[in-house]
Amino acid sequence: MKIDSFNRPETNPYTKQIQRTEQIPRTARVEEDQIQISKEAKELQQATKVETERQAKIEHLKNQIQQGEYHVDPKKVAHSIAKYYFNQ
Repeated sequence: MKIDSFNRPETNPYTKQIQRTEQIPRTARVEEDQIQISKEAKELQQATKVETERQAKIEHLKNQIQQGEYHVDPKKVAHSIAKYYFNQ
């Protein structure tokens, strides 16, 4: 019993596509992709006032933690956790 291969060149659907792209002149092909970023997207990329304030607060907290001056009030933490779970 002989089984023919499935990927014979005449049955491969991609060979015709490859042959067509090779026949198209190089100048007719698209040379490079282009993207355009909208004005709104460019504005979103810029650092906002909120981001700079947040970064300053994070740096302040990091310094407090490194110097050992940052202390957590366990009662406030427990109250916040209870409020979160029981007031939903």
